[in-house]
Amino acid sequence: MPQRARLIMLQDAIQAVWPTNTWRSCHVVVAVSGGADSVALLRGLAELHRRTSGSGELIVAHFNHGLRGEHSDGDQSWVAQLAQTLNLRGEFGQPAESEQLDTEQSARDARYAFLLNTAERCGARYIATAHTADDQVETVLMRVLRGSGIDGLTGIPRVRSLSASVSVVRPLLAVRREEIESYLQQLDQPYRTDASNHESHFTRNWLRNELLPAIRERLPSDPDRSLLRLAEQANQWSELLESIVAPLVEQTVRVENHRLQFNLTLLADQPAIVVQQVARQAWRAAGWPEQGMGMADWERLSTAISGAEAGKFQLPGHVQVAREAQTLELFRGGFPENC
Repeated sequence: MPQRARLIMLQDAIQAVWPTNTWRSCHVVVAVSGGADSVALLRGLAELHRRTSGSGELIVAHFNHGLRGEHSDGDQSWVAQLAQTLNLRGEFGQPAESEQLDTEQSARDARYAFLLNTAERCGARYIATAHTADDQVETVLMRVLRGSGIDGLTGIPRVRSLSASVSVVRPLLAVRREEIESYLQQLDQPYRTDASNHESHFTRNWLRNELLPAIRERLPSDPDRSLLRLAEQANQWSELLESIVAPLVEQTVRVENHRLQFNLTLLADQPAIVVQQVARQAWRAAGWPEQGMGMADWERLSTAISGAEAGKFQLPGHVQVAREAQTLELFRGGFPENC
């Protein structure tokens, strides 16, 4: 395929899911680790921004986790140079001294907190991240193995609100990693390689490096495509259920100041799947992270909503649950003194 055709293909893939007329006049924070995916996203967005004479600003954001010593510092310096080469502003962050990034989830939480803070400080409407179709395959398989419900099987969403004013967008979610690498090769654009990605210490790396290759070898009928199709079907069911449940959420849930309050009277006779969907939609309305919530956690919460026993317990994300009579309340942080 001619070079220009390859370049246009990736930009067209971005345009198909995130048309430039929706973001070219807005400030956009682009999360750039220095790896192939994020560098390709930055180059693609920068070219679309240039072609359409965008009035908003593209802001390169890099979070230095500090987990690989001088290699992490090298990534930051490299990204800073790339931003300068493209004549873009760079914003850089690192964990607070008190933060312990000892799990995949803690590292992710710290990174997204930095990205959101950067977006709000810079007046950006969007944060663009470089999740690809390969990331989607890994996510869906991981959630299948963890026994996720329908919502979990939808995988990584293309768009998700992080706050009232900022949304995260994933324009490369339909693009395969091999297409990313081909695009960068045609641009003669280097990128950073994280050697730790080839280690299988973290579960996600093990799934990518060992489990998925074994599945592909044993099942030559394109298991990746099957998992992506499963995510699409789960999305359709989830959207249908969401539309059915939305009026009930309006009637039974109040959201304010990091607090959710459920009026249980109207939920008492609802099917378990409806109650669980009400809980999920309320959780999202509060802007709380869902990554730590497994199927058992959602079931525990829906049981507390449907049941009759008073009590208190804690859910992932430092969310406290307290039930009294016909009211159930969720709080982010500690229990209020009057609870």
